[in-house]
Amino acid sequence: MFIIIRRSQLLFILIAAVLVVLLLLFVIIPRAVLSSSGSLPIFKGDPNKKAVAFCINVAWGNEYIPSILDTLKTHDVKATFFFVGTWVQENPDLGRTIAEAGHEIANHGYSHVHPKRLSKSSIQKLITDNEAVLLKEFGRASKVFSPPYGEFNSKIVDAAAEIGYKTVMWTLDTIDWQNPDAATFLGRIVPKLENGALILMHPTEVTAKNLGTLIAEIKSRGYDIITVSEIL
Repeated sequence: MFIIIRRSQLLFILIAAVLVVLLLLFVIIPRAVLSSSGSLPIFKGDPNKKAVAFCINVAWGNEYIPSILDTLKTHDVKATFFFVGTWVQENPDLGRTIAEAGHEIANHGYSHVHPKRLSKSSIQKLITDNEAVLLKEFGRASKVFSPPYGEFNSKIVDAAAEIGYKTVMWTLDTIDWQNPDAATFLGRIVPKLENGALILMHPTEVTAKNLGTLIAEIKSRGYDIITVSEIL
């Protein structure tokens, strides 16, 4: 009996030791590394600002952009447009129309690829190649980067930071590419508004049709709508 107890105790100790090692490897150490290196993207702006920002990713949806621009102009709102470089090269005139309206020009990568699959140098090239396109066509480009597909990890964030870019995600997502109805579109944003919220959208039909209502609802709650760089 004495031997059986000691063996069971030994087995218990071994199992406990394995669990501790797994906890260290997969939970505690990764969190500590992320915390100490700051390798996390930005999900929200300044919580002390009673304001939100529109993040509009542009890689398609040309037919809805004029309506979106008209609505933004009517309500005197400046948004941040995150451009894919290949789209800009294919649609320089429409891109310049956005830039000339005074909206912030930001980086969504030269092409819409999966950045998690890229090396650090390829991630940096994805950003800098697009920066060159934006500067050539628009003459300006903010140092904010929204990774394609919303993919991020410490490699992506660190690679962008090394070349002077902040990696920006979102606080609230319209998920407008799913073509929701108006109530769903507004319901994903309006009840969840908070200081510093970054609101993601795309040039889609539902956004074009309901952007004016969304702006009115946001302003009626006392929020300003400013650019991403202004809210950070």
